Amino acid sequence: MSLVSLGVVGKDNDPLFLREFSTVEEEDDDDEKKRDVVDNDPYGFFSARAGQRGESSLRHQFIVHAALDRFEELTGPASGSRWRSPGSTGPDAMWVGLLSPVEDMRVYGYVTNTGVKFIGVIEDTDEVGGQHQQMRETELKNLFANLHNLYVEYTLNPFTKLKSPIVSHRFESKVVELAKSFNGK
Repeated sequence: MSLVSLGVVGKDNDPLFLREFSTVEEEDDDDEKKRDVVDNDPYGFFSARAGQRGESSLRHQFIVHAALDRFEELTGPASGSRWRSPGSTGPDAMWVGLLSPVEDMRVYGYVTNTGVKFIGVIEDTDEVGGQHQQMRETELKNLFANLHNLYVEYTLNPFTKLKSPIVSHRFESKVVELAKSFNGK
């Protein structure tokens, strides 16, 4: 399992941050392969460019947007917070879990007390279930908790415009670090 993209969505479902983590290798000997991907994909659907400047391909934008419907279904007012485990505290209380499987990926969610949603798209590469899956979900909970902390630090800046897209080099670099550590790079 590896993190493919990560999104932060505001309380009113306005996109605040969406970052794709390229699956194309960053090695120098793969430059020709990267150029072929870019040349054959003029709209950026599958390009390695999409994950390099805080952007995301249209495919991943669609996946995150589609997951929002399921997110609202699970966490909305009509749900009555049934998705929360009774007595859970901390990150476990905010963990929504698996939202939906899409193709060869799984979409997971996390919601803050203020209604900000974190959505992670995970590439499901291994067929091992059970304990390994639970261990990766624990790592994913920690990733979301750390992302939540980064978001809080970002909003504590007095010059931050709330409810607007996140434009911070520090925030983005820390998100990339979190993703690299989750993916084991």
